[in-house]
Amino acid sequence: MKTNIELSNNYVLKIFGDKNDISINTYDIMDLKVNKIIKEKNFLIIFDFNKLKKELYKKELRKLLYIKNKIEKRNIMLGIKEDDKILLGYLKNYDIDNRDHNDFILAINAILFKTRYERYNYIYDTVCDYLDSFFYGKNLCDFKNNKCGEKRNTNSNIGCCHHYKNKLLGPIIPNNFTPCEYLKEDYTCGAKCISCKLFTCDYLEKKGVKFKIKEILLLEVFFNPLQKYFIKYMVFTPKEKILKRLIKL
Repeated sequence: MKTNIELSNNYVLKIFGDKNDISINTYDIMDLKVNKIIKEKNFLIIFDFNKLKKELYKKELRKLLYIKNKIEKRNIMLGIKEDDKILLGYLKNYDIDNRDHNDFILAINAILFKTRYERYNYIYDTVCDYLDSFFYGKNLCDFKNNKCGEKRNTNSNIGCCHHYKNKLLGPIIPNNFTPCEYLKEDYTCGAKCISCKLFTCDYLEKKGVKFKIKEILLLEVFFNPLQKYFIKYMVFTPKEKILKRLIKL
């Protein structure tokens, strides 16, 4: 098993071991409060997955983000410098094969980015990679002779890369059913659009494949309801336009 996990901005998390030689205050994430650590110069955090149940992830991550923002304004260091790395804390009862545990660590990583753009860009790419990997090598869309299962008995080849587009008003009001303008000749997407990746057609939903924002920890924790609306519905839109909208909101 790895002895540490690399995070953003030179931070690292260690698998729980002997901390008796650590001459610094250590707090359990469940007990961490601003008024407890406001006088500290730096401190370490223990993330005990036996106590930190999945239903508490959202609350504890938002608390950690709030504390990070507060202490940075007071020049308090989150973690301690160790071998050119910043040791944030220890993982206790961590299971490397547990998807929920790893999702929590990805969210900690997001917290440690310095700007909202960096954080949102990381979340965007991480979620897109997850959605891509969910489909990779499975042929869940049941492509055969260049047609997906949803379009098998129709004249359409492109499936969910088709959309209605009005000449004056864009895709809001139906007029012409046209291929997405970001569809490449090799049938790959030139937009890297998270909204399109979250979309599942009726054919997939009947197979039990459906993505809900509230079930994707990175999206649920770091975005407000209006941002989540745009994440879900800004289909056929390039990444940078979506990120720009999220930052404005």
